[in-house]
Amino acid sequence: MRAAKGTRMKNALLDPNDPRDASLRVSKHVRDSLKAAAAVMGRPLYDVTNEAIERYLGTLRLPSVSAGLRRARIRKPK
Repeated sequence: MRAAKGTRMKNALLDPNDPRDASLRVSKHVRDSLKAAAAVMGRPLYDVTNEAIERYLGTLRLPSVSAGLRRARIRKPK
């Protein structure tokens, strides 16, 4: 059985080393995992996704905006 012309063209355009392609694969994997978790828990995907995003953002250590402004003032030549 021959592959469709569009499939061959798509495969020819994919670069396995392209970081955007790798990012898309990770995104699909995360999406599929969230869908599975929502199905197992019997909860809406929207709620499970929001909780996952909130937990992720809670683990990030973001720099203080005010500290950055203070440093910028110190470096500013007079």
